[in-house]
Amino acid sequence: MKKEIKSYPLDQNYIFVHKEGLADTNFGLDNSYDLFDGGFGLYSSANVKAQLGPLKSEFFRIAICLEGSVSVDCGLETFRHHRNTIHLNFPSQVFSLYDKSDDMHAYYILFSEQFIEDILPMKQITQQFPFLDYGGVPFIELSETERTEIESLFLKIDQELKLRQPSLKQSIQLYINLILITTNRSYQRQNLSVNIERQKDGALVTRFKKMVSQFFIQKRNVADYAKLLNVTPNYLNKAIKEQTSRTASSFIEQMLLIEAKALLRYTDQSVSEIAYHLEFTDPSHFNKFFKKETSLTPLQYRIGG
Repeated sequence: MKKEIKSYPLDQNYIFVHKEGLADTNFGLDNSYDLFDGGFGLYSSANVKAQLGPLKSEFFRIAICLEGSVSVDCGLETFRHHRNTIHLNFPSQVFSLYDKSDDMHAYYILFSEQFIEDILPMKQITQQFPFLDYGGVPFIELSETERTEIESLFLKIDQELKLRQPSLKQSIQLYINLILITTNRSYQRQNLSVNIERQKDGALVTRFKKMVSQFFIQKRNVADYAKLLNVTPNYLNKAIKEQTSRTASSFIEQMLLIEAKALLRYTDQSVSEIAYHLEFTDPSHFNKFFKKETSLTPLQYRIGG
């Protein structure tokens, strides 16, 4: 048990986080505990855990679904990963995976910022690829042609790992870049960024949710987010209510609850420590908040109530 939710680095131990065990598939690193160059892994969905997270990671994840489906949470947003979708995560996002269908088949790559920085420094990667930023759309529907092209790039990386020829790292870096470029072409083809801007209030709600996922511990008041979004608190509340039938404050509370549940279940911090970690003024306020949201006390929830 840890004193806080672990933000996982990409190392040899991470295989135990996302897999039930090694898989005899002969694909990528499914049957190995090792990473390539200490910062890259290629896997299929064979032996992927039926439920993963909530967790945070210190690396990038790109997954393409070929068959079946699985639910994925990124912060406050929930997506159904199914055939012909690609899902992209970047460091520090709260991530969960669950409700996996029996026929789910996917490929995914994990890579650290250090692994890719030779050709894609962090600042450049977020500027060039908008889906790798809090303001972007992390799930993208691909056409059959786009899916086939990206799948072939995953298979090319698999072949590179098998052959182990000179300049292997540079080759893998270039294939990652090609996957991102191809994904971005689909992103632009579908006008995802443009469509968000055209739907003013819809865009406002989307940006608000992403900001809550990023700042929920430090910023608890709707007015804080209204200031960041350059609107009045009344306008923000009205737009969110019209778009979601919920209040703006309920999204902040929901994100706090997600974090609180994870801390109670996956760490050995005391309730008081969790209360102060989440910046409640005192443990009694945290207890009151948690019971209002769940009908359980934090301790009841921790022991499986």
